[in-house]
Amino acid sequence: MTTQNATAEVQVNNSPQAVIDYIAIIENRPSYLPSLKSVTNITGDSVGASWTWCWSLLGIDFEGTATCTQHEPGQSYAFKTEGGIESTFTYLAEADGTGTKLTIRVDFELPASILSLAGLDGLLASAKQKEIETVTENLKTILNQ
Repeated sequence: MTTQNATAEVQVNNSPQAVIDYIAIIENRPSYLPSLKSVTNITGDSVGASWTWCWSLLGIDFEGTATCTQHEPGQSYAFKTEGGIESTFTYLAEADGTGTKLTIRVDFELPASILSLAGLDGLLASAKQKEIETVTENLKTILNQ
C-alpha cells in the first residue's frame, strides 16, 4: 500500500489550550470528522487511550481501533488507527496573535478494497481534500469564541 497524506491549517479564535483540550476529547470526534460514523469502547483519556471506530469512505464502512500516541496540552495531539484504515492524525496548535494556528496532518494507507476499484484516483484526491477542508471548517466553527 502507498502512504498518502493531507494537511490543512486554520485560524481559530481560541487559545491553544482550549483547541487541544477539545480535540483530545475522543467523544468530540464525530462532531468535526464528517466521515467518522462512531467511536465506542473508549478506555483512558491521554497517551495510551484507546477506542474503536467506524469510518465511511466512498460509501464503504471500515472499522478498527485507535490509540492516542501524543498529548501535549496546549501544543499537540496525535493518534494512530489500525484495522480497516491505517492512519495517523496529528494536530499542532500554535499561539498566533489572540488566537491559534491549528495545523492538521493525516497520513494514511488506503485499503486494498478501495485501491482495487478502477478509475478512483481523481475521486479519491478530491474526497481527501474536501474531507480535510471540512474538518478545519468544523473545528473553526466549534472552537471560535
